[in-house]
Amino acid sequence: MNETLKTIAERHTTRSFTGTPVEREKLDAILLAGAQAPTAANSQRFRLIATDNKEFIDEIEAKLLADFEATNPAMMERIKERGGKVLYNASAVIFIAIDDQGPWSAHLDAGIVVENMALAASSLEVGNCIFAMFRTLFEGDGAEEMKQKLQFPEGFTFAVGLLLGYATDFGKPHEPAIDKIIWL
Repeated sequence: MNETLKTIAERHTTRSFTGTPVEREKLDAILLAGAQAPTAANSQRFRLIATDNKEFIDEIEAKLLADFEATNPAMMERIKERGGKVLYNASAVIFIAIDDQGPWSAHLDAGIVVENMALAASSLEVGNCIFAMFRTLFEGDGAEEMKQKLQFPEGFTFAVGLLLGYATDFGKPHEPAIDKIIWL
């Protein structure tokens, strides 16, 4: 099996990070993999907003926890069962913002971008978790303030995120859903 197929087969979601910072050259390589993703009509209507600032990541996590505590008790219970950390002690976070005035394909493009980055991270032995729960930061009160803090360009909105760090344990990849394949 070639290295690309091996990385795809072995990639798994990390929900427990050591907190050890990921080296900047690895983060840059992961971001470059996202920037190299194909987009519909080569529109490239996305921005990658990354931080490895621990204080800022802690601030984001506190806001998420407060939001879930107030609005989604079931989710808060799940978070408590997983150790009470919604960002799992990730040492870097990437937000993918899309031009919400752009083509219908902007969300699809964001999915391709995040998958490129997740596979790049896995190939560099950096744990990763594709993370959509950030969306609560961009709903209701405080949404515009968060967009400003994250330097979202005008007209851009959150699509998906990626948590990065070194895994405390190695999870299992998903079993391939072979029954979902249809040959004609």
